[in-house]
Amino acid sequence: MEDLKLLLIDRLKSKGMDPALIPAYLKALASLIASEPGIEPASANRKLRSLGWDEVEIDYHCLQIAIACQESEG
Repeated sequence: MEDLKLLLIDRLKSKGMDPALIPAYLKALASLIASEPGIEPASANRKLRSLGWDEVEIDYHCLQIAIACQESEG
C-alpha cells in the first residue's frame, strides 16, 4: 500500500501540485472516492474544483491508484 501511495504522490508532484498540499488533497480525494466508489475522473475533477482544489486535474491513472490505496487500507 505504501508503494501505491508514494507512486500517487510522485504523480501529483509531477503534475505540478505543491507537496505541502498533497496530504489535504489526498484526504479530500479519499472522501470523494468513499462517497462515490465508481466515480469517473471528469466528475472527480469537477467535485474537487467545487471544493477549491484547482491546482491539478486528476487523470484516470491517478484516480485508479487512489482507489487501490483506499481499498488496500480496508
